[in-house]
Order: sequence, then C-alpha cells, then structure tokens
Amino acid sequence: MKKFLILFTAFILFSCEEDILVDLVDTEPILAFDAWIYRKAEKQTINITRTNGYFNSGDPAGISGASVRVVALDGTSYPFNEESPGVYSWLPANDADSFGVVGQTYFLDVQINGKQYGSVSEMGRVPEIDSITWRFEEGSFGSDDFYVAEFWSRDFEGLGDAYWIKSWVNGTYLNKPGEINLSFDGAFSPGGNADGVTFIQPIRDGITPFETDEDDNFVPTFTGPGEDSVFVEINSITPEAWFFWNQVIIQTDRAGGFAELFATPLSNVESNILTEDEEPVVGFFCVSAVKSFGRRFTEDAIREIPDRE
Repeated sequence: MKKFLILFTAFILFSCEEDILVDLVDTEPILAFDAWIYRKAEKQTINITRTNGYFNSGDPAGISGASVRVVALDGTSYPFNEESPGVYSWLPANDADSFGVVGQTYFLDVQINGKQYGSVSEMGRVPEIDSITWRFEEGSFGSDDFYVAEFWSRDFEGLGDAYWIKSWVNGTYLNKPGEINLSFDGAFSPGGNADGVTFIQPIRDGITPFETDEDDNFVPTFTGPGEDSVFVEINSITPEAWFFWNQVIIQTDRAGGFAELFATPLSNVESNILTEDEEPVVGFFCVSAVKSFGRRFTEDAIREIPDRE
C-alpha cells in the first residue's frame, strides 16, 4: 500500500509538469485616482492616470486637462493645478500652512471632458507618538541576536479611529505589501474589545522590517546601537480606507507557487470614487491628519524587558 501511494504521488507530480498557456483577454484601460491628501505644510498631489494591461510594464498614461479641486464642508476650496500630465498639486500659502482641519469633511471634485467624478472623506484625529524604543531578542535555531524597534502611542477613547502607520528605516520607506501597517482602535480590526489602549505589540513592532537573504534565512535589521535610525508617521484614515488597504494587502502580498491555487482570486480593489454613469474606476480618496517621530538607535533607546520566568 505504501509503495502504491508513493508511485501515485510521483505520477501526480510528474503529470503536473506540462506547460499550460492561457490566453488573456485584453481589457479597456480605466481611470485610476491616487488622491491621498495629508495635513502637512508641504505640496499635496493627486494623480490621475489610465491603467495598463497586466503585462505592460510601462508607466501609465497621465490624464491632462482635468479640473481638480477639494472642497471642505465649510466652503473652503483647494484647487489642484496641473504640473505635468496626470499630476495635479496644491501648494500651501506659506511654510507654516497645511492642508485641512481635523474633524472637517472634504469632497473631491474632478471634471474630465465634461464628466464629473467625486468622493468624500473626513479628516480623523491622530494621536501623538510618545517615543521609539528598541528591545533585545535572543536568536533561535542558530540565528544571531537582534533588536526590534517599536513605537509608543495610545489610541483615543471612543470607537472608530483607524490608522495607517508608515515607517522609514535609515531613510528608506517600508513600502512592501507585507509592510503595510494598519490599526483600528489601537488593535488590528474593528469589532473587538480594544479602545483607548496603547497600540498592541504586533503593530508597534511593524516599524521593524523583516528581511531574509537569498537562502531565506532571517537577516536582522538592528544588531546593536549605532547609526541606525527610524522615522514613524501615524496617519488617520477613514474606516473605508482601512478596508481598502486590507484588500490591497490581500491582492498584492501573494505567497506564489502552489499556494496560489487556494488564494483569493486577483481582482481590482473597490474604489470610493463615484461617477455619473457608474463608469468603472480604481483608486481612492482620503484626507489624513499626521503625527510623526524619529529617533536614532542609541544605548539609551533600549527598553529593558523584565526576565521571563
């Protein structure tokens, strides 16, 4: 019986080696909106392009000649002027000025060839970052000892606060799909018991990248105090934006190989951009308040952990 199972398994494996060519249907390009606006004293940008085919690695074509503005519920208008094909920007009046007010609702208004596209977003509150520390972790299975960076901040009391935590290590932005760091009320998702708490440890630790070498062995980012540095931003986002980014993670953080047979099928992530005739579009509009903090990895940045009995 055991020999039969081995022979049967071998037959299945060898029979799966045949190449299968799949004809992909060409799809019409659709509009793509990259409209993430931040409460910062710097230029804010909205990008409007047309999508490319799946195997087209070229830059998407920018949409020129659009009328783009963001209007607050109180009537304040922020015009975004075209600076290059598909790139529309707003500049603050002075170095101390920034976009928007926390708690205000904003409307995206875009006109392209006489057709209107729009969306709505509220600028949520965002907590201060108290500090960034490092903790020591012993290596296992022959790996070296290492340190983990973590940020410290506390969610506001009251349900419904969503956040996108961005990190830079030694000036490099952590932008891999698996490095998208989201939180809802200080924890992972809505509907739990978390509220008004210090951000839970997996989210605090999310500012430390997980790297491996060509043999898939863990390579520590931080091995001791020195010249390493970390910069962290907490961005307030709407619950809809939190859901959007979770869908992006599902669509982009793919295991590959045999596991793809059981993975969620690839599809466009749902957009919050509305059109007059339900024209399909992709992308998202969100306005975010921002708090940031940076620190270099020095001896006094190490957090002592009580001995675990």
